[in-house]
Amino acid sequence: MTEIELKARVKDPAAVEQKLNQFAEFEKEVLKEDYYYKNRKYSPSPSIRIRLETVNGSTTNILTYKKKENRISEDGSQCEVNQELETTIENHKVLEQWLLDSGAELTTRKTKHVKSWKAATGFGSTQATLELCNIERLGWFLEIEILSEKSDSETVGKIHAELEMLLEKSGLEKTDIETKYYSELLKELEK
Repeated sequence: MTEIELKARVKDPAAVEQKLNQFAEFEKEVLKEDYYYKNRKYSPSPSIRIRLETVNGSTTNILTYKKKENRISEDGSQCEVNQELETTIENHKVLEQWLLDSGAELTTRKTKHVKSWKAATGFGSTQATLELCNIERLGWFLEIEILSEKSDSETVGKIHAELEMLLEKSGLEKTDIETKYYSELLKELEK
């Protein structure tokens, strides 16, 4: 599956939450602690993410192999098109040690406090996931994603239009869209 998403900065999270409750179904609150590893020996190095996802006090360890791409549409707007392969793992510490021993290094750590909703889309039974996120050190964002089996230009274009429509229903504008990855924004803070 391909994850097609956009994210936008949020100045008033309470107002966005109110809008989301008008058209989407609240799903859950989640704490996501992400650890990204890269092996600098390989160029380009794929990203490995270990996520500790906590819902109602229960934590799941998720391993993600991710290929990221920012695509620009004909009107100049951007969205992320990511291929992700995920699996749950029993003990994240074992994998972390193996990654470090094999030459990888921890490149980014990110903590997200998330409220998640599901919303209908114009694509039949396919739903959109809308996450109102407080990213430690970065602030508030709204992430909107739709999963697709296809990632050709036509499909991505149609989904991108749907994402922008959901963004506007959430009370945000295209000018609020953030095109940089969180990892880039976090690195800018370190400068």
